[in-house]
Amino acid sequence: MNKKIPALFAVLAILAVIPIFAAQSRSTEYHKTGLKINKNITLNIKFPNGFFVKGTIKGPNGAAVEGAIVFVGAASEQYSGYLGSTDEAGKFSIPVQAGKKYLRIVPLSSDSVDPAKFSRLLQKIVENINVTKDTAVSPVKLKNGYILSGKVDPPAGTGALKTFSPSIRVVVPNAKDFGSLAQTGGPNDDISNKYAVALPAGSYRIGASAGGTTVANQIVQMQPTIQNVKVSKDTVKNITLPKGGNSLSGTVKDASNTKLDGILCIYPQSGPFEGRMLALCMVTKGVFGYDTDLNLKNLFISSGSYTLMFVPLSYISADYKGKATVSYFDLTMPAAAKTLALVAKNGFVVSGKTTDANGKAMQAIIGATNKSAQVDFNPLALNGIFALSDDKGNYRIALPADTFNFQALPIPSDSSSLTREKMLQRLIRTAISR
Repeated sequence: MNKKIPALFAVLAILAVIPIFAAQSRSTEYHKTGLKINKNITLNIKFPNGFFVKGTIKGPNGAAVEGAIVFVGAASEQYSGYLGSTDEAGKFSIPVQAGKKYLRIVPLSSDSVDPAKFSRLLQKIVENINVTKDTAVSPVKLKNGYILSGKVDPPAGTGALKTFSPSIRVVVPNAKDFGSLAQTGGPNDDISNKYAVALPAGSYRIGASAGGTTVANQIVQMQPTIQNVKVSKDTVKNITLPKGGNSLSGTVKDASNTKLDGILCIYPQSGPFEGRMLALCMVTKGVFGYDTDLNLKNLFISSGSYTLMFVPLSYISADYKGKATVSYFDLTMPAAAKTLALVAKNGFVVSGKTTDANGKAMQAIIGATNKSAQVDFNPLALNGIFALSDDKGNYRIALPADTFNFQALPIPSDSSSLTREKMLQRLIRTAISR
């Protein structure tokens, strides 16, 4: 079993919005595996009351670890699970359905990317937790790792920067996961040109990409890079992004010509990042690869063959009435600029209501992924998509013809101050980080 948080957009939603106080309610996740979609259906979701899994997270010296994400996953990995966060005493309490579980503990981000101040705590997995009632887990002690850090620079000759936002992903070669996202920071909120991540000893590949502008309000033309690094001690790896690449821009609409919002992920079809996401951009009001404020193109990739995956974000709003679903496109990128006019495929509509165990309407995150691809960890076959139900529990989502694992996660009523707009912002930020 791949003991990791499954790579699906429902989990992105979980990571984005489940607050610490979610564990105060026994309402827990709903899942339905092997749901065959080949027509429009109604699926009403009632969240069961779960059993609490409780415990304490400590550091190597026994000190409490505050703010760690604790994920409780199903050992069968046919659905993702539920998660919460540790309090100032390192304690967590998470409601889950009965069954064999595992924990994955992810330490909180550090306050600084300075290696002298950066947390060395590593993620940890605890297996074989059998939940048949409220269950106390023995205290979990996290280990320290080595710190991989460095500076990320734009191409030489770029000039003074106004904004610079790199994304650094560290992966184990040939491993079936998305790797670890490095934390970035810098001299101010607009320029985050340093990174750090805690890792166990091993060999890694670093995937680095960035967006930026100069003080003259010009887009920095640069493309992603992949570099190898070995970690057996604290290691510094500075990265300079290569200049150039070719502009990729265009539009995304549905079959009814409605402009869509969403995420466009770019996967190379060969090379060291084959099958892994190399770059990602937001699609806003149907446009990608173009900064409408500066009237400049802002996405650059090298020539080659790619698969594009578009994931609509339309279903977090009740305003969208179309049927656009996750869609895939082959791209042969020339050694020149390329403009695309993408049309997302229509799917079958799944709709219904989300309620608690007593039938009271409850706002929720709803996600679905291809059943076999989730286990095999194939991001290009996941067909992952998510939706958000409204305060009356109504939701609507469109899926391609496939067999899905379907999951929903309740948003407790005491999180009502978290507006739909803020949820969207968090969803986007989390999706970008993955």
